[in-house]
Amino acid sequence: MYHLWEDGYEVVEAVKTDRGSESAMHRWAAKSFYSIISKVTHIDMSRASDFKLLDRKAVLALLNMEEKQAFFRALSSWIGFKTTQVEFDVQEREAGESKWSTWSLVKYAVNNITSFSTAPMQIVTFLGGLMFVVMLVFGCVAIYQKIAGFALGGFTTVILLLLFIGSIVMMSLGIIGYYIAKIYDQVKGRPKYIISEIVGNV
Repeated sequence: MYHLWEDGYEVVEAVKTDRGSESAMHRWAAKSFYSIISKVTHIDMSRASDFKLLDRKAVLALLNMEEKQAFFRALSSWIGFKTTQVEFDVQEREAGESKWSTWSLVKYAVNNITSFSTAPMQIVTFLGGLMFVVMLVFGCVAIYQKIAGFALGGFTTVILLLLFIGSIVMMSLGIIGYYIAKIYDQVKGRPKYIISEIVGNV
């Protein structure tokens, strides 16, 4: 890694050739998490690790960010700079055991996904739209039953009102979530660009 830095690389990442010996459940959970975080960050995180060698420019770029929930593994790739990778095999522990519990891993995944994406806020909007479609389908069925004389008294009105109000409320929450997401991005204060090198006199 040091020799690659000498060759001009500013971020040298150690990436895993495999995950070593893990349970099938843990391997599936890790694969799912990295699949989600890769889509969120638009960076391939499937083999990422926290073992990196960073040039001072990259370190200063990270230190200038004021995020409280910084996901170093992804943020160190997000900042850019000239990057290369070094592969390594995950070795068995010689002593002790992992202190990561299942609950700790779940919190770790949620914190890191939400630190890079506001997509979870928009799930409500999607569900509201889905409920609106369901409302239209069930509404047509309820109106048909009313016309055909199959519906119970007042049943059609109650169904249509519940579906309509539910879909409107959820879509409204989604719109509010969209604005909160904009505030969240603003509060994080990530730079629009990072200056890698200054050429000439300024």
